[in-house]
Amino acid sequence: ERVMMLRVVDEYWMDHLDNMTELRQGIGLRAYGQEDPVVAYKREGYEMFEEMIAAIQEETVRRVFVVQVRVNNGQGTVERKRVAKVTGTSGGGDGSVKQRPTVHKGEKIGRNDPCPCGSGLKWKKCTCKEYHPD
Repeated sequence: ERVMMLRVVDEYWMDHLDNMTELRQGIGLRAYGQEDPVVAYKREGYEMFEEMIAAIQEETVRRVFVVQVRVNNGQGTVERKRVAKVTGTSGGGDGSVKQRPTVHKGEKIGRNDPCPCGSGLKWKKCTCKEYHPD
């Protein structure tokens, strides 16, 4: 975790140093625009630093949420654990059969809606006998 955070800081700091070098090389052109180059360099450098700090915070939080829990099972292999709780019938992987969508009598099925037979095809592509008698 700490290594991950240090890596984020290192990546963004190196990018910031490159950006500051580019700013330093181009800041002399500000004098042509009747702007004091020293003041412009300080202002823009500070804004770039603040943006870097915000980006580091955002990236660190994003990476913390992306990390998956891994447990070493003692044999040198990595085992992944399910982090999210399965809700509903679309969880899959547990061997359960998906429920068929319920069709109320008189309800019209659109051509691009999934076929109520449970085939997973669009109604217009499905050829099941139950909903396509012709």
